[in-house]
Amino acid sequence: MRIKITCMVLILTALIIGTSHATIYLGVENKSYSPERTFDDDIFLAGNTIRFQSQINGDLIGGCQELVFSGICQGNINWASRKLTINGPVNGSIRGFAQHIDINAPVGRNLMAFGQTITIGPATYIHRDATLFGEEIVFQGTVGNYARFGGDKVTIAGKFGGDLKIEAKEIEIEPVTVIEGDLIYESPYRVKIEESVIIKGETRWIEIDQETEKEAYDAFAPVKFMLMMFLSLNCLISIIVFLIAMIPGNAVMIPLMFLTLIVSGIILVSLNRKLALKTVTVIKDRFLVALGLGILLILLFPFVSLLAILTVIGIPIGIIIIFAFGIFCFAGVVYSALFVGTYVGRLLNISKQPPSILCLIIGIIILGCLILIPVIGWIIAVLILAVGLGALVLSIDRAKVQINAEGKPERISANPEKN
Repeated sequence: MRIKITCMVLILTALIIGTSHATIYLGVENKSYSPERTFDDDIFLAGNTIRFQSQINGDLIGGCQELVFSGICQGNINWASRKLTINGPVNGSIRGFAQHIDINAPVGRNLMAFGQTITIGPATYIHRDATLFGEEIVFQGTVGNYARFGGDKVTIAGKFGGDLKIEAKEIEIEPVTVIEGDLIYESPYRVKIEESVIIKGETRWIEIDQETEKEAYDAFAPVKFMLMMFLSLNCLISIIVFLIAMIPGNAVMIPLMFLTLIVSGIILVSLNRKLALKTVTVIKDRFLVALGLGILLILLFPFVSLLAILTVIGIPIGIIIIFAFGIFCFAGVVYSALFVGTYVGRLLNISKQPPSILCLIIGIIILGCLILIPVIGWIIAVLILAVGLGALVLSIDRAKVQINAEGKPERISANPEKN
């Protein structure tokens, strides 16, 4: 039986794996990584207190009690911890989930941070977009494009190359602030803006009634809309499955389940064909990285959601995380099926412009049949879910911008003396 299981796993891996980068998995309690050390691979890291001063020519992914990063990262940083401190340049994006977040370094792409307190220092230059949600936010850096902040108290003393949207109970805009686009803020009070503040676009205040502030304040409105759509679709599918299950013998249950998954998958791919194509490309080029990240997200999900729910202020965030995770899992499975169908389509000389609906149908049928295999079906399902989930997160932003320690775009050499 063990030989059979091993063979099936190897066959599935051979089917959906393409070329991939090497990956390093590290587990430590308390560890420091010196500046002289260089990692040429993606790193999955877990531990208690970690101080990272080395250079990474890939992604840094993991979780711990406290991370202090002061090295150089050529890829992305995806991290969850109690305290997150980043003082070294990151060429890719930063996605941080922590109670306390402190960032004072250039970011080549996007910054996405969720925490109780978020502090962005003056050395931070975000080349693209910034999305911050927390109880208290202090921003002193620079954003190249669009920025959105949400929380109880938001303090702004930076520069913004595009529009700035703030949703908070208390907002402070320091005199040194420069906004190249529009300023749109939702708050119970009108913000006092000094004459030295530069706002080249429109300034718009959306007043929130103090008596109905809790009901009116909705920083996650777009996310909630997506979740409601997902819940509605999920309830509809659940009712259909229940009715089918009442049929004696369940003779038509499996075909209708396939049909439901195919229809839902077609809708998902049609809504964002570009994202679907990016995700398929990530699965092909970085299979092991996507698989490792997906497994990590699956393992971290219950702890992160439970931690959020245990705090009063984090209950809405915890609920959103739970349902958003379901959306990402479903999308990951669909994109995994799309990749398998595309791979098989090429073997069968089916020339369709990706992402192809025909290839999606083929992939769903193949993966569905594999999942129905007794004993090992759940193993295959976990692999499909993990690789699709990880690839979806990695594919959200794949544009590369090289930066140096001063925040200027350029290629970072492996030799620190050349930077």
